Amino acid sequence: MSGQPVPTTFIGRKQWEAEAWKAVRKVFERHGWKIAPLGMNRSLILPEAEELVMTAFNPPTVVMLVCVPDAIAVHEPTKQSWLVELKSTNRETFAIRARDFAALLMWDALLAVAHLPSAVVYACRVENLPPPKAVVLPQRDYPLTLWDEGGLAVLQHQFPEVTVLTGVTVVTGSKAPFAVWELESLERLEAFLR
Repeated sequence: MSGQPVPTTFIGRKQWEAEAWKAVRKVFERHGWKIAPLGMNRSLILPEAEELVMTAFNPPTVVMLVCVPDAIAVHEPTKQSWLVELKSTNRETFAIRARDFAALLMWDALLAVAHLPSAVVYACRVENLPPPKAVVLPQRDYPLTLWDEGGLAVLQHQFPEVTVLTGVTVVTGSKAPFAVWELESLERLEAFLR
């Protein structure tokens, strides 16, 4: 598969995120959960720390600062709560960047994936994700960042049975390593929240 283009889920990202957020929020609220976006992102890192963040040797604290889950969900009757990572897709697959996967494992996040054509939301704790369909190392003209190297190492450690496809042409996105999962490998968020 080396050198062949593969579709990614990065096109139209903001519009998809807005649609996904509506679908995810609706399911959580229907089951008595309160959910709100965290609003935390890399832009909150102070300018004087930026250089250190960029050159740090993939310590967990730095990756966790850069890759923060999207929302927090709380169910007061059962005293349960989740940090929620939101993904959206128009396909039967979804992708997660390797560095994000590593950070989400450390956050013990819940992954919620909205399939936009059907408005069905799927969910899984990141630590319980099944092996991905593929791990992809896109063709690039520059070396991997320390974060990407670390994230790829975590993916390979978690899923040693999955072959890494190298030199794959990816038209959009950051060209960072990522993994692709089948939606059908996850349960519906409705079932997860029961």
